[in-house]
Amino acid sequence: MKSKLRKIVIDNLMYLYIVSDKYNSESQTNTLTVKVFLEGYKPTPLTIDFITLDHYFMGQILKSGVKLINRMRNIEDTVNLNEPKYIRELILQGQKNGWKGTNKFANQNGLEYLTQLGYETDILQPVKINLVH
Repeated sequence: MKSKLRKIVIDNLMYLYIVSDKYNSESQTNTLTVKVFLEGYKPTPLTIDFITLDHYFMGQILKSGVKLINRMRNIEDTVNLNEPKYIRELILQGQKNGWKGTNKFANQNGLEYLTQLGYETDILQPVKINLVH
């Protein structure tokens, strides 16, 4: 059976990662999850959940590509979390936030990670409906 884990090397360390998504029909959201393991340390992953609106045609837009403004770099970038360059950025941000690869780490908010990397995430936010009684 073929492994769905992909490999990426950062600073001479091998990381294995998988990108998956799951639709929630009740909230009409789609959660894309990036799970990263330092090679040899599968019990201590970096798990980043991106909860976004489900696009009626494309599904999880972070998996197919969405244009986002990056205020740090002053550019518009098409962010597709299937591309290794974004996985690298997420791993490095996870390390800044305290993940070492060998330590237990709570699931992380992916939209917050994108914000920390300079991206505007307003168009990705699920709409919150406030009902007034």
